[in-house]
Order: sequence, then C-alpha cells, then structure tokens
Amino acid sequence: MRLVNYTAFKITLIFILGILFSHFSGISESTLFKGLIFSAILLILVWIRARYQLFQDVLFGLATYGVLFVLGAWLYEYKQPVNHNSHYSHSQVLTKPFLELKIKSQLKPDLYHEKYIATINAIDRKQATGDFLLLVIKDSVIDSYNVDEVLLVKTTIEEVPEVKNPYQFDYGDYLKQLGIYHQLKISSSEVLKQTRGTITLRGIAASLRNQINAQLKENGFSGNSLTLINALLLGQRRDLSPEIYADFAAAGAVHILAVSGLHVGIVMLFFQFMFKPVERFRYGKTIKVILVVLFLWGFALIAGLSPSVLRAVLMFSFLTYAMETTRETSTFNTMLASAFVLLVIDPNILFHIGFQMSYLAVFSIIWINPLLQKYYRPRFFIDRKIWETITVTTSAQIGVAVLSIYYFNHFPGLFFITNIVILPFLGIVLGSGIMMIIGSQFTSIPKLIVDGYSNLLDYKISFIKWVARQDSFYFEGLSLSIPEVIFIYLLIIAFILVFQRRTYLRIVFFLVSVVFLQTVFIFKTYQTSSQELVIFQKSRFSIFGVKNGTQLLVQTNLDSTEVFNERLLERYITKSNISQVSTDSIYNSFQYKNLRFLVIDSLGIYPTTALGTDVVVLRNSPRIHLERMLDSIQPGRIIADGSNYTSYVNRWRETCHQRKLPFHHTGKEGAVIFD
Repeated sequence: MRLVNYTAFKITLIFILGILFSHFSGISESTLFKGLIFSAILLILVWIRARYQLFQDVLFGLATYGVLFVLGAWLYEYKQPVNHNSHYSHSQVLTKPFLELKIKSQLKPDLYHEKYIATINAIDRKQATGDFLLLVIKDSVIDSYNVDEVLLVKTTIEEVPEVKNPYQFDYGDYLKQLGIYHQLKISSSEVLKQTRGTITLRGIAASLRNQINAQLKENGFSGNSLTLINALLLGQRRDLSPEIYADFAAAGAVHILAVSGLHVGIVMLFFQFMFKPVERFRYGKTIKVILVVLFLWGFALIAGLSPSVLRAVLMFSFLTYAMETTRETSTFNTMLASAFVLLVIDPNILFHIGFQMSYLAVFSIIWINPLLQKYYRPRFFIDRKIWETITVTTSAQIGVAVLSIYYFNHFPGLFFITNIVILPFLGIVLGSGIMMIIGSQFTSIPKLIVDGYSNLLDYKISFIKWVARQDSFYFEGLSLSIPEVIFIYLLIIAFILVFQRRTYLRIVFFLVSVVFLQTVFIFKTYQTSSQELVIFQKSRFSIFGVKNGTQLLVQTNLDSTEVFNERLLERYITKSNISQVSTDSIYNSFQYKNLRFLVIDSLGIYPTTALGTDVVVLRNSPRIHLERMLDSIQPGRIIADGSNYTSYVNRWRETCHQRKLPFHHTGKEGAVIFD
C-alpha cells in the first residue's frame, strides 16, 4: 500500500497539519481568515493559468494544498467557542450572576459531586452561548438532573482548577478540547428554578436509555450484567466500578468497554444480516443500505452521540454504501474520508485520545494485517479464525501500543490471549444484547434467557479478572516522551516498509530512523541525570522530593507505606524515570545547591541565626508572627504548602504583598520546582 498514491491521504494530512499549526502558533482567527481568502484567490488565478497550459506543473497542486492547510488552521480557530462574540466570556458579569443553564449531558460522578456539562442560555437575562462543567454537591434533595432540563442559578463562575503537580493529568486542558473553560459549583438548594427545556436529540437519547434500563431491570437484569449492557451497547460507563475497569485495562481489553469501531462494525454486520431478506424486493439493495445506515445512526443516538461512536458510525456508513453498491473502494480511503469529515465538523477532535488511537488501530489493521496473514494460511475453519484474531489484534496493538504507553504508562502483555477468547464471543454478546433490549420493550423475557445471558457476561468478567491477575505479564511504570513516540513510529513504519520490499531508499530510511531514535534516547538519558527539588501540593500533608538522577528522596510526614500509594508521586516517578525511591522525615533546615531552606512547622520554632535564608517553607499552620520572623531572618522567598489552613495562608499572602516579598502557595499556584 503506497500512501502517497491516495489523494484522500494527502488531503487529510495537509488539513491536519493546518490544524496543528493553528493549535501551536496561536494566530488569531481574523488573520487566518484573511490568509484563507488570499490563498483561495491565488488558487483561482492558478486554475485560470492552468487552463491555458498544455503541460501542467506543480503550481496548481501546491496552491490547492495551501488552501487546505489554511482552511484547517482557520477552521480550528473558528470552531473554538471562545472566539464567538456571543460567548459568555465576552459579557460583563457580576460576581454572582444569574445563569440560565440547560443540561447537555451527564458525566460520571465523584465522591462529592454529580457532574454535568451544561450549556448557558442567558447570563443576567442577556442571551449567551458556551458550555460549563457543572458540579452539583450531593445531597438527599434530588438524585440527579435530566438532560434538557433548564436550571436558573445564582452562583460564581470559577476557573477549572489547574494542574498542581508535575506530570499530573491536566483535566482543565482536556475540558478546553471540549470547549469548556469554566466550572460552576452549586448545591441543589441554590437552584432557583427548574423547568423542562426544548427537547434535543441528546435528551431523546437519554430518555430512551432510561426507559431501556427500567425495562431491563423489570426483566431481572442487575449488577454487573446491567452495567456491562450499558457499557457495551448504550455507551454509558457511569456505573462501572473502578475495579472492573482496572481489570479490563490490565487484561488489554479496555477498548471493549467503550462503544467504538469494533462494536459498530459488529452491529453493522448484525443489521446487514437482519435486513438481508429486503434484497429480494425491487431496489432491495438500496433500501437495505438506507435501513442499515439509519439503524446505525439510531444506535449512535442511543449510545449518546459520543465522538468515538460518531466517528465509527460515519466510517461504517461510508463502508456500508460502498459494499452494497458493489463499487470498488478502499477501506483506507473510507477511513480517511470519515476522519476528514469529522475534523471539518470539530477540529478539536484531533487531540482526543480516542480519536488518535481509533484511527491508528484501523490504519494498522488495514496495512499490517494482510502482511501477517500472508505468512500462514490455515486449512481449517477454527485455526483460521484463531489466526485471523491473532493477526488483527497484533496489527492493532502495533499501531496503538506506543501511544498507549505514552498516555497510560502501562502495557498488557496478555492482550492477544484476551482478544482470542473475548472477540469471537463479542458478536454473540452484542447481537444477543440488541435482541434483549428490543425484546424487553415489548414483552417479558423468560428468566432462563435472562439468567443465561447474565451468566455469559459474568463468565466474561471472571476471565478478564483471571488475566488481569497475571501480574508478571502486566508491564507498568513505562514512560515515553513525545520525541520518542514520533521516532518509534517512524522506526515501525521504516521496518514494515523494509519487511515489504528491500530497496536502497527503504533501508536508508530504516537506518536513519534508528540513528534518530538512538539520539533521542541519549538526550533522555542526559535529562534523567539532572537534579531538582520539588515541593509538591498535597492537602493536609507535606511532601518534598529531591531528585538526583534516577534516585528520589521523599521527605514527608506521610507514613512510609502511604508514600508509594500516592498518585502524584507515582506519576512523577514514572515520568522522571526514577528507579530508586527512599523516604525520610522532613528536615528543619537544609541546603539545595546554592539555596538555603528553612522549614517552620506547627511548633513555630525557628533559629534566629538563620539570617539570610533564601527560602522559608511554612507547613502545618505554624502560629508565628510573620512580620517579626521576616525582620529576624530576612528570607528571599516564602512558600506555604498544602498542609496549612487557608485563613493562615491568606493572612501570610497579604503580609508578603505589603512587603513586596515573593509568596507562593502550592494549593493555589501548584508545586514549586527548583532545578
């Protein structure tokens, strides 16, 4: 497969490069729009010139690619909600404005809040647009709000909390990819008015899912079986326990829990089988295509219209049409066409993990799977299906493994065993599940069938748990940087090209890829050997980390067994390539490089001989007269970690502000790093 021969590949690649350019350059939407107009005029002039040429040159192609590049860049900026004049961020608002909100979708709750994405209709009675993360404090007044309900609240618009520690997952950045820049935190008692809003497709889908769940419960489905039906068929993982999710991740089967291309492909085959008899009628094939596509989009609606479902349904809609109209088509072109359409609709989707991994998996299956199948052709049906499952799974993992390690820092070694056992039965599970859902809406399902299907799902969970318990085959604590990811993929591509056919240029490309990757590894080794001191943010506790190459000394008041369970330290250890960790109590004073540190704890005791201390760290809310301490020690900087009372911190901050002394609170500004 020669990618450069595919026009769809060139168009999509140039468009993606334009999106990336806009994302990282930060050029304004108005400037990019002017550039788009200029490039379009240039393309027209080049086209007119080309009409009078006997032999065409590359100028027209370059002008076309230029328009695609600028179009991708402009669309990215244009699609950012904050760039629209009607966005709430452009309004002059009070400290606590009146907000009219409409519930758009319901998210997985945490221990303290029900979570929603809410669209704003008006702010202080003026029309506005934009989405918020809505956090509703859990209480006994109301269980939850429904999609399409309209709430009138009076509350403060808050910034989404920023990352407080190095290498921590940036939830705020993730929300920005969804067009959400602020959050609202309310209790149900602060809802001044609650009404039913205009019905939307999402609202219809949510109501339908609630109805399906109610009927399934009446028919005896409960516990893990009901949870899996919701995850596998309805795209809802709100009730999925962390333990089950962790087991699926460790077994390399987490992709089964998210409705994506795998599920939609199986559902497409199911609908094609169901509507096969329609082909006997006049225009039967056309009617069948229409029915299959309509039912696929109906499935997408029920599954919540998530990005993963939309991209999969769009792709398989293209594929259904191509397959049934007997036209020659390329699965690769179909995949790229669906990707291009999705990127035009929402350029931000390019930065979604699901989008990246889904298309990498499909691309790898299309390219690598035929190569693997050439080297062994089973004679019998059973071993042929097993071999097909192995090659497809291996191809997909080659595509996504590197990206998976970059994002999640682990790799399931037994993924092929999981998929050999699970994938052949997934079609049965999904097909039977669809029949269960349809049957539950019209009649009562016999208890024998309900128990049988529930047992099938339980056996599936039990097998996943068994695989997940094979710890020696589960590799965690892995870390890759962005340059490593890029050059590893280049090396994989070069290796496959050489594997296909050995030519001089391909061998040179492979060797150059090896050299570049080695260079990146050497640079990473140099970075790993660096030193730094980190004062982490941890509520009610103090954690200092002194990194020296691959060794980390953790000074903390946490119990030594709790240190290694700390998520913030786990991420830091993994991303910093730490191989040895030791713990100690917090020193009252120490020196790091040329900086002298003084730590004042709850006792409030400090030596008067510490004159000229560079940094004073306040922890555990010491009751000290700060001004007297500043006069006595004359430090160059004050740091308060997360173990201090907020009232104390505010008072210290004001004092330092009056004295024009740098003050840093890890609870607000995040961890402090000295390198």
